[in-house]
Amino acid sequence: MGQRVVLIRHAEAQPTLAQEGRPLAAGRDAPLSAAGRRQASRLAPRLARLGDGPLLCSPLLRARETALIATEALQRRIEIDPDLREIEFGDWEGLTFDEMARRDPHGIAGWTRFGRDFAFPGGERLGDFLDRIETLARRVAGLGRPVTLITHGGVIRTLLCLLLGLNPRHYLLFEVDCASVSEVDLFGERGVLVRLNDTCHLDEH
Repeated sequence: MGQRVVLIRHAEAQPTLAQEGRPLAAGRDAPLSAAGRRQASRLAPRLARLGDGPLLCSPLLRARETALIATEALQRRIEIDPDLREIEFGDWEGLTFDEMARRDPHGIAGWTRFGRDFAFPGGERLGDFLDRIETLARRVAGLGRPVTLITHGGVIRTLLCLLLGLNPRHYLLFEVDCASVSEVDLFGERGVLVRLNDTCHLDEH
């Protein structure tokens, strides 16, 4: 068996912008919704079965609250890791795709090409985001022991690509729901997908 890497997306935050067709909300440091707090509590049994390896968490509030609620009874140490924050969408924050296309069709075309020199207007350069996630992937592989990351959808999709040896432009191949669990077994710096977007714990009573 390889080194198990567990990727957990934060629970649902408020407001639920994705349900409003406004998927880019990375920089909004919103707390969890009531439903999100319930989701986070149902992650606790999953975390209890994962053992005592490092637990790294994004500094954004929705991820920190997810980690705190899920580990409340476990006495797990939570390490805040700034590389786990979501990409910064800048001026596109909170817009629908239609609004982005109307305001900045040239920018949408640049994003679609997925060039490392593309930068979200007023936000993060894609190359800088990829650099920090590549650095994160190497750090995780270098631990040589099981590790759990509580982070964001874009980070998880990109990490999955990198750990599985795929070009990061294929990040949309992976569905990653709130409070989902995905797992990869690493052998060196390359891995095998064990579990993807598992939300069965959310149905447990």
